[in-house]
Amino acid sequence: MDSAALMRLTNLRRHLRPQPCSSSSQRHEGGLIKVSPEVADALSCGAPLVALESTIISHGMPYPQNFETAKEIEAIVRNKGAVPATIAILDGIPRIGLST
Repeated sequence: MDSAALMRLTNLRRHLRPQPCSSSSQRHEGGLIKVSPEVADALSCGAPLVALESTIISHGMPYPQNFETAKEIEAIVRNKGAVPATIAILDGIPRIGLST
């Protein structure tokens, strides 16, 4: 991995694991962003990640087609050797990596 990529990953990790805020109303159980264990593991070992937006789930297609399409896209990403990291805001908390 080249030094520029390593620097970007280091900066990303700082954003994903922020220092505790002085005001508890600004925190959400250990961080401002929730990262799934699978995505966190991929980040820590440098595995390839593919960010996927959640619009297709929320208002891109009708249910259940939206859910099935999202699962198919994640399966394609996995088959190519990367970890899917679907990004959404749920209950006001940004989340990276959703589970079914």
